[in-house]
Amino acid sequence: MPLVRPLWAALLDLAAERDCGGCGRPQPSGEPLCPGCDGLLADGGPWRTLAAVPGTPRTHAVSRYEDPVRTMLIGYKERGRTDLRRALGRALARAVAQTLDDAHAFPVTGGGPAGRQVALVPMPSRRKVVRERGEDTTARLARTAARTLREVGVPVHAVPALCHARAVEDQAGLSREQRRQNLSGALRARRISAVAASSVVLVDDISTSGASLAEAARALRVAGVPVLGAATIAAARVRA
Repeated sequence: MPLVRPLWAALLDLAAERDCGGCGRPQPSGEPLCPGCDGLLADGGPWRTLAAVPGTPRTHAVSRYEDPVRTMLIGYKERGRTDLRRALGRALARAVAQTLDDAHAFPVTGGGPAGRQVALVPMPSRRKVVRERGEDTTARLARTAARTLREVGVPVHAVPALCHARAVEDQAGLSREQRRQNLSGALRARRISAVAASSVVLVDDISTSGASLAEAARALRVAGVPVLGAATIAAARVRA
């Protein structure tokens, strides 16, 4: 059955391309987003987020997690709006660029300081979620963001260097402390050789309390890989 959903999603894209993936207004142009919603991703932020959980790496996002960006992300992840991936991936690339710039580690063509490249490490999706969606939507966003940055000369690649070490519950509806406990020790690092010589930036679609990013940073740190920062498309708590 996993192969059925991507085909269904593609057909849904064709049927939905007349409507903006953010505000839902008809789009005679056939573009996935209207100019206003596209502008929110292209021109908003990036902001430094306010994390509630200790150990969360320095994180930037381009938008608050509210409509119409919230609708875009739900449409992309849950409703098969794969036509939104390019715009969302470009937004994620903007957040990555701000994280690199804020850490004074923005590389130039040919490599950053001491020839270091940038590795975008996506937050791993649960296997059940990947089966239901037909793909790892976060990993796809990371690859799109990496491709966008390479187009402007940034030496970057996306590496799925994290995986689940144990089962976790859905984070929705959990308190800050429950989120921390749910994720404590839940991740482990892999493919260390692919990121060991890179400046590592964690990427995800949304940041809330920061618990997921903090656990990801811990798992990589235990494996001897420091994390430069993190980037998301939206954040529940941000400051200008």
